[in-house]
Amino acid sequence: MIYHFKNEQPSNLLRGHLNLGGHNGNTSLEVTNHYLEKNGECWIPIMGEIHYGRVNREIWKDELLKIKAGGITVIAAYVFWIFHEEEEGQFNFTGNYDLRHFLTLIQECGLEVVMRIGPWCHAELRNGGFPDWLVKKGCRTRTDDPEYLNYVTRYWRQLKTQMSGFLFEEGGPICAIQLENELTDNAAHIKTLKDLALELGLKAPIYTATGWNATYGAAIPERDVLPVFGGYADAPWEEHTRQLEPVSHYFFLPARNDHSIGKDLIIAKETDDDVFQMKYDLYPFATCEIGPGVQVTHHRRPVISPDDAASLAMVKIGCGNNMPGYYMYRGGTNPIGQKHTMQESKATGYPNDLPVRSYDFQAPIGEFGQINPQYGKLKIQHHFLNAFGDSLGKMHPQFQAIELDGRYDTHSLRYGLRTNGQSGYVFVNNYQRHSNLSAHDGVQFVVPVANGTLTFPHQGLHVPSGSYFILPYNLNISGNTLAYATAQLLYQHDNTVFFMALDGIDAEFTWADGSSNKVRAGLDSTFKHQSEGISINVVTLTQQQAEQLFVLEGEIFYSPADLFRDGEYLTAYRQANSDLSWFHWNGSKFIEHEYHKPSLTNCIEYHEITTEIPETLGSEELLLSKTDQIKSWRLNIDNINLADNSDALICLDYIGDIAQLYVDDILVADDFYKGTTWLVSLRHIKRFGNSVKLIISKKTEDNIYIESQERTGLDLKDIHLDVIYDHKFKI
Repeated sequence: MIYHFKNEQPSNLLRGHLNLGGHNGNTSLEVTNHYLEKNGECWIPIMGEIHYGRVNREIWKDELLKIKAGGITVIAAYVFWIFHEEEEGQFNFTGNYDLRHFLTLIQECGLEVVMRIGPWCHAELRNGGFPDWLVKKGCRTRTDDPEYLNYVTRYWRQLKTQMSGFLFEEGGPICAIQLENELTDNAAHIKTLKDLALELGLKAPIYTATGWNATYGAAIPERDVLPVFGGYADAPWEEHTRQLEPVSHYFFLPARNDHSIGKDLIIAKETDDDVFQMKYDLYPFATCEIGPGVQVTHHRRPVISPDDAASLAMVKIGCGNNMPGYYMYRGGTNPIGQKHTMQESKATGYPNDLPVRSYDFQAPIGEFGQINPQYGKLKIQHHFLNAFGDSLGKMHPQFQAIELDGRYDTHSLRYGLRTNGQSGYVFVNNYQRHSNLSAHDGVQFVVPVANGTLTFPHQGLHVPSGSYFILPYNLNISGNTLAYATAQLLYQHDNTVFFMALDGIDAEFTWADGSSNKVRAGLDSTFKHQSEGISINVVTLTQQQAEQLFVLEGEIFYSPADLFRDGEYLTAYRQANSDLSWFHWNGSKFIEHEYHKPSLTNCIEYHEITTEIPETLGSEELLLSKTDQIKSWRLNIDNINLADNSDALICLDYIGDIAQLYVDDILVADDFYKGTTWLVSLRHIKRFGNSVKLIISKKTEDNIYIESQERTGLDLKDIHLDVIYDHKFKI
């Protein structure tokens, strides 16, 4: 079947129409209505969120380097008021709250950062990040109430001190500042916050504000901030406990706004009278909360698969997203406050109960630094954007000509296009969370080229159910014109271009000179193509190999392990596998560097004990289970020897409702059961001591959304240890 696209004309390119942008003598940043520009060139920043106050400072640098190795170029970080001024007038920027040290490491790692300074943040944190003392003042928070603004001013002055030297105008990594969060109906207040930030010296070339939740986009001060958007595969904030209907984020649609995000905290207007309507054509499509996972609540515990995450992110790029921003990219652990716990809860007036400690978020990098499968799948897209974003960003989205039969349509092909009228990329998404979409055969696309149209592929394409991919056409690669490929473009390094073969689809390359190549994917798949005396190498990797391809400081590496780089040192690390071999691309082939560490076998001894619930902060979490059926076990970790390995993961396979780990009666980790193995860092546990107690409450048949087939009961099936093998190599 032949598929066409709507021929929609893009708006005219606008520059200088926004009160945004800046130059610091070395770098300029500007915001057009289509894309961001750095030094006059189209720039697609790729942003990943990490909360420094939820991660132990001793591993900050390694975690930032992992994030960078995943293809992220910009860090996003909330600054939580409740962390820094838990007691009124007593500011804390030490330990895990050392913002200045965190910014120092970001700069050392060659990353940029968007500071989300609130004052209100949300982030499933107590009071949305407001300190208790502020809430008790009774002033009208999140408004221009003078009393509230006085407290904000005092707090932001402290932030200015911490951020001094790291601002963009000083040559620092802070490229943008987000004001407030999910404030939908008070544009004047956001403008007040921007003016206050400027007055206090919290200056950035770009200020952002979340644009979602209101039906027609959040009310923002027009031209003063860049609205940023989001999209999640599921919604653990929904009040009901049914499976969600298919979400729209898996369809190619022009809409940017998802008015369902955070709707648990915002009252919708009853009419559209005098409602703010965002002028989307003034701004590029940018996001800050594409969800590669979600944080479970007590009443909703969805499990997000790697394909749930990666297909959604790809669709957003196909729809024109020119700033992918992930929330969260690296999970974390809530601290325990001086007088209270720090999680969002119904007890503090919020609509959801969250784990006291865990903020894992099912992120690409989990709560304890473990690499989850979506990390590699998203990295594929990041390589593409980092290599070809300067041209892709100028390509406008066009949407499918075939109308879909609603969100339950599982039979029609979903596809989109980004093109400059001469070349471009076809996006195909045949994936939907919790749905089985039909396969398609004989698929061809009609796309615009300089002298008319191109129909490709010539033989028709098989699109398997569950697949999602990007196909290039009429692409100029160092003077060689690729008419089209049935493989996904990955990266270009000098005169070598890397592609990824697609499962169930033959990898074929058709060139403008009439030649073609059919390729069997692999590390040794290199072939050459030459046009007008210019020769290029083409390497086609399998999907598994593409997920393990790393671009580190401009060099190409492949490894079955995960990699990150710090200067001239390369670190390989891997869970439960001692093969840390890696391959380095030398310009013509991959050179293997074989390395195996001795395998370690460590068992955790445990036995059931009489249950005594500690009288300590966080233990009240067990009351959510509404049961007196609770069991406890003692875990023996005294004699576990990890030699020179950095960490190991305690893997707990259980059935229950809430699981907690205590060390000397301090709650150090917890989990809401969702049918997956609970992973806890041994290094994290040992920071508190060796006397470890596990408590699990029974899961009863109640009003909770859970996807596991084992929905009720209380059983500790197994505990074992997965060693994290790692080694540092000098390159």
